[in-house]
Amino acid sequence: MAKLDLSKKTIKKKLLLCILYHNKNINLNKLLDKIQLDLVDQVLIINDGVDYFFKKKGYKKIKFINQAKKDFSISINRNIALKYAEKKNFELILFLDSDIIPLKKLIENHLNAHKKNPNIIAIGGPVIPSFTKSNINFWEFLDGRLSWFTSINENFSYYVEWPYHLPTCNLSLQVSKLFKKKIKFNENIRTGEDANLFSQIRNKGAKAFFDKNCKVKHDDRKNFLSFINHHIQWGRHQYYNLFKIYDNKLAKSLFMIFYPLIYPVLVLLQTFFVIKRWCSKNILYIFLFPLFFLVFSIKSLATYHEGYNDFFK
Repeated sequence: MAKLDLSKKTIKKKLLLCILYHNKNINLNKLLDKIQLDLVDQVLIINDGVDYFFKKKGYKKIKFINQAKKDFSISINRNIALKYAEKKNFELILFLDSDIIPLKKLIENHLNAHKKNPNIIAIGGPVIPSFTKSNINFWEFLDGRLSWFTSINENFSYYVEWPYHLPTCNLSLQVSKLFKKKIKFNENIRTGEDANLFSQIRNKGAKAFFDKNCKVKHDDRKNFLSFINHHIQWGRHQYYNLFKIYDNKLAKSLFMIFYPLIYPVLVLLQTFFVIKRWCSKNILYIFLFPLFFLVFSIKSLATYHEGYNDFFK
């Protein structure tokens, strides 16, 4: 295959790489060492409740912003990054989580994807879970197979349609288009800010794209507490993705009344659509159905609990 043309005239856009950092045990140099820094105009690291600073040899374009830990800090910090990108006239902003590992040519592939799809407001790609490795434990094995994002086909590129969205751990956005359409992260929710962002994108008539070449790796949860906490948080944010109609008391009331009635059906459907994907690869995954059903039951209870909190706040 011929090499891609890396000239500034072909794919180079002014790009801000933003990393939200909240865990000092994570070494960001491991992430940055795998980034094509020659294609990045600036790295913005937002410290979320931690005091963290370092210098990277041979690369001076790293800016740190310290932010106090808050209830809605994820959305707040992402909006700080968006405002910074607009102020400094960046064309693109690429959000990466601090615990992911970029695969080869990630920056180049994001830039090329935007070049090929100039009208697309958001582009993401595969998040390859660690359960694909040989040495994993039970919780890592189960965690990777329970995510809808790892159950979809990663071998094709396509437009992202409802009810799916792209995770912000590997997401590039066209800055000017976001501000033109008045799209930003909702600072009134604790979880599901990515799902809510994509609801806004669709409501404003914009489009998002999954590009198979924009790949990162991510470690799955390796113990019970981190595993169950993650899926409870995921269930909570499904309330914002699928059910919440903001500032509509009637809709919230109907949710409180009717969700318990459809709860069994929702659990069954979620279990079916995820396990169906894995069974298409190996029919023996059918024996995981009871475990899948149990976890989706817990996640769906968390959805109702979040709706309850929203109703009575």
